[in-house]
Amino acid sequence: MNALLKKILRYLRIISQFMRVGIVRKSQFRVEFFSQVIMDLIWYFTHILVFEFLYLHTDSIAGWNREEIRVFLGFLFVSDAFMMACLGQNWHFADDLKNGNLDTFRVKPASTIFLYFFQRFSPEGFTNLLFALSYLFYALFQKISFSPQTWVWLLWAILLSWWGRTIIVVFFSTIEFYILNSELSRFFSEVYMSIEDRPLDIFPKRLRAFFIYILPVGLLSYIPACMLLGRIAWQTCLGFTLWLFFLGCLIFKFWNYSFRRYESALG
Repeated sequence: MNALLKKILRYLRIISQFMRVGIVRKSQFRVEFFSQVIMDLIWYFTHILVFEFLYLHTDSIAGWNREEIRVFLGFLFVSDAFMMACLGQNWHFADDLKNGNLDTFRVKPASTIFLYFFQRFSPEGFTNLLFALSYLFYALFQKISFSPQTWVWLLWAILLSWWGRTIIVVFFSTIEFYILNSELSRFFSEVYMSIEDRPLDIFPKRLRAFFIYILPVGLLSYIPACMLLGRIAWQTCLGFTLWLFFLGCLIFKFWNYSFRRYESALG
């Protein structure tokens, strides 16, 4: 128990240092900070505007009404803001791999996944996360009544979305170990970003299952929104959670195996 507590405290200290460095870095580039916040807010506004315009001409899109799609967009924004705030280093993975910048992570006393992918804390991403959460709460209050159970479901759904985002980022980055100079992680990121911003009900049943169980794009915003809206039973939610945890463990093992056999610039 003491060993587990010490490990948790060590990771908390690492997180505090990542946050301190990120804040110091952005305090020296204030124009970049504000421009990034504004750009992301424009991205949010564009998505909202598109769906609001569509609902001027129809009452339902793939079985989702206006209030439900707002909840879906809220989870989309929260998931995206989490990636921007905590997982921004993944955009540099291909270059770091080619330049040998991963070498030092071999000897650091913590998880390489945690140390690498979470090292670039983004204050602007965290700021946008607050905006995203605000929109999500607005959408939920328009659609459902809050109770203590609702808050538990909401926390469960957000953590599920963030866990799904993390394992997808790690998986796409791991592929780079085997196809160097391919920029596959960036390519696949663009592909799944074009899928995650629409309800999976627009896809055929088998393709929808693929985006939930194999490439879990649906667990970023679709499944969390369905959880809060009561579109799926709690037993199904539990099944999705257990599967995603198992899938994450497999992907993390795949990363660790690939990282160990990776021939570094110093190797």
